[in-house]
Amino acid sequence: ALLLTLILCNPLAAQPGGPWRLCGPQEAPVTAQPFDPDAPVELEADRAEFDREGISTLSGEVEIRQGERSLRADRARYDQRNQKVEASGAVRYRDGALEVGGETARLDLRSLYGSFENVRYRLPEQHAHGTAARVTRQEENLTSMEQVRYTTCNPGRIDWQLRASEIRINRELRMGTARNVSVWFRRLPLFYFPYLAFPATEQRMSGFLMPDIRLDLARGATDIAVPYYWNMAPNYDATITPRIISQRGPMLNLGLRYLTTTSRGEMKTGYLPDDQLFGMSRSMLQFRHHTIFSNRWSGAVDFNYVSDADYFLDMGESYNPNTTTHQERRLTLTYRDRNWQLSGMLLGYQMLLGTTPPYQKLPQIGLRYIGRQRDNSLNYHLSTEYIYFQDDARQPTGSRLHAGAGISYPLRTAAAFLIPRFTLQHTLYQLDRTPAGMAPTPARTLPVFSLDGGLYLERVTGWRGRTMLQTLEPRLFYLYVPYRDQSGLPNFDTASYTFDYAQLFRENRFTNVDRINDANQLSIGLTTRFLESGSGLERLAASIGQIAYFGERRVTLDPDAATESSASSDTAAELALRLPNHWSLDSSLIWDPRSERSRRLSGRLQYRRDPRHLFTIDYRHQYNPSQNSYRYRQLDISGVWELGGNWHLLGRWNHDLDAEQTRETLLGLGYDSCCWAARLVGREFRKESTAKLDRAIYVNLELKGLSSINGEQIDSLLKDGILGYSPLE
Repeated sequence: ALLLTLILCNPLAAQPGGPWRLCGPQEAPVTAQPFDPDAPVELEADRAEFDREGISTLSGEVEIRQGERSLRADRARYDQRNQKVEASGAVRYRDGALEVGGETARLDLRSLYGSFENVRYRLPEQHAHGTAARVTRQEENLTSMEQVRYTTCNPGRIDWQLRASEIRINRELRMGTARNVSVWFRRLPLFYFPYLAFPATEQRMSGFLMPDIRLDLARGATDIAVPYYWNMAPNYDATITPRIISQRGPMLNLGLRYLTTTSRGEMKTGYLPDDQLFGMSRSMLQFRHHTIFSNRWSGAVDFNYVSDADYFLDMGESYNPNTTTHQERRLTLTYRDRNWQLSGMLLGYQMLLGTTPPYQKLPQIGLRYIGRQRDNSLNYHLSTEYIYFQDDARQPTGSRLHAGAGISYPLRTAAAFLIPRFTLQHTLYQLDRTPAGMAPTPARTLPVFSLDGGLYLERVTGWRGRTMLQTLEPRLFYLYVPYRDQSGLPNFDTASYTFDYAQLFRENRFTNVDRINDANQLSIGLTTRFLESGSGLERLAASIGQIAYFGERRVTLDPDAATESSASSDTAAELALRLPNHWSLDSSLIWDPRSERSRRLSGRLQYRRDPRHLFTIDYRHQYNPSQNSYRYRQLDISGVWELGGNWHLLGRWNHDLDAEQTRETLLGLGYDSCCWAARLVGREFRKESTAKLDRAIYVNLELKGLSSINGEQIDSLLKDGILGYSPLE
């Protein structure tokens, strides 16, 4: 096909993601069959004349068919000996992926050489159409086109259009060139390129990409980036992006990707020599690498650096892999077979905002048995870990060796389970610098016994005329760990778990092994579910539980902290409700029966009919009974709503009820037609590093089937801000 080559190879026509909401009916894709010059030619016409030279003169509803290709016209002349066709008068050509109409056509059926005059074309699979004054295929690998127009809008209302005075496609060189290329929107020129080169096959080629233009209307600033794509080899490439940011200065971004049979990785870096607003040079570096040495050995590198905590926010970067408080640097090596996993890691941090850094782990080495665990038989458990904790500014530092070995015997039936488990935990420290009163080689050995059991009960019931299956799942979890004085042990990387329903069934209330809780307790939990009998859809899941303590909890993170002596824990509850008509409710509650108040509450009510009808109310608080005050109370309201006529409204309001201040406000208006979309979003937010109020305005224009300006940045902003948001397609 002559015209199909241009549209499919144009880099601006590459549209990532799922199917577009494009104009007109979407026809089922037709796979173009390989061209067969020996396929028989069939002729059909109201009138036909044949001469001895093999020339057929056809008129009146002429149709010439060869394989999946067909040519219709008012008049045609067919040279059977040379396999050439000349057609005129309402010429219509069609194959598996292209429809062309014109005034005249000349075709060589053996080679597809030929030309069309005054062409109107249509690409059903792309929902695209356009015109060209002339399309000529002069040689086997060379196609030229004159006065080309391309759009995905309906013919009756062409809101945007790509225009080019000349396009030449060379299949042998695998590239095409275009002259005087312009993109028009509503009779306004958006871009003009005097000359463009683009790949003529699926292979990539080096060249400039679509410029990225960002406007900060609040500051009156502009940000112009012109990316250059460098296709260095089929398996590695780079994107070099010079940027000019008014009020800040020139900047350079670099992205590098590579892929081999055993490795993959990417690097991103940015450098602003002298930020005129910030008063210093600013930069970032991200490097990720993963390699497979064999079917059992693998390794990875994850390195991050940033000059300051506000870099990603100020530079408009959509991806921040860590937080504004720290950046991780990690090197890992892993061995894994059917039963064992051996891992080694070096872990360090770059700290921001003056916060206290976690200890560096130089190194961390672990060995774990990962063999298959079987029901109704004896299972073995083994894990060991060695870590050297390094921090030049703190004490103590040193190594920790921990080993845990145990056995379990899971008993399971369709209606019940019982899992006894015994583990012996041993921890040994070798400390380099110790504070007063701490031994250089403290150690601890603890046995841990748990018994986990539960029932699965069910019955058939009804709800609002529907047959439902209700389950009742009581669960008991007994845990016994004798007390060992651990006040003389360092705390390198251990904290307390946030108490929730899952915590009822953990063997340790601490996140790591610097502290192992003493326990003589029984957890009691109850879960019920309602499932639709036909579909299995879970309409409701509710859980509630509590821990009964048979002794004091004397092990604490802080040696000076008081022991806990209450006879029971707070009550933990969870609720997940899927209501009809697209409503859902998710909530969790930690209730303190002594103060008769909720220590922690989160609730989320959401309506989600489709991506254009989404509304969420999210509330959460944490209460501190000892201080009779809230640690935080936050209300978050967000949504996207269709207004009609292709317009939709989107927004978010995140408010700190305790501080009585708004943390972030988003308000936007979007338009989404079948061939173009636009969004205007205003944002007011507080920077985490300074708590100062900042404002920004974002503008996005998408010409469907061609390109999108600033779309990735706005999509990232809305995904982070609006719960459940997905780009409209």
